[in-house]
Amino acid sequence: MRLISMNFTFSYPLKHKIVRDLRIVTVHIGDLVVEGQGHMTSNACSLSAADCFAIDIDFIRWNGTDIKPVLELTGQLTDVEEAALRYVADLLQPQLKEAA
Repeated sequence: MRLISMNFTFSYPLKHKIVRDLRIVTVHIGDLVVEGQGHMTSNACSLSAADCFAIDIDFIRWNGTDIKPVLELTGQLTDVEEAALRYVADLLQPQLKEAA
């Protein structure tokens, strides 16, 4: 089993929908900075693409403060984890083709 790991950092846009002039408008509030490690197992990829990649998020920062515990407590961490998984998959996809 071959395991490829890499550190990642990316910005996750934080948006909020509001009603303005009888229209739903999406307002960009800011960006969360997500830091962690991404892992790819080349042997598991033959079974399912969802099994290829895994992530470990270390920090989610808002204005320099780690808010990951708050997101875990409120149940809002899922969207950030899915975005991180897509980001890692995009980064490691070329290495997946080389390993095959």
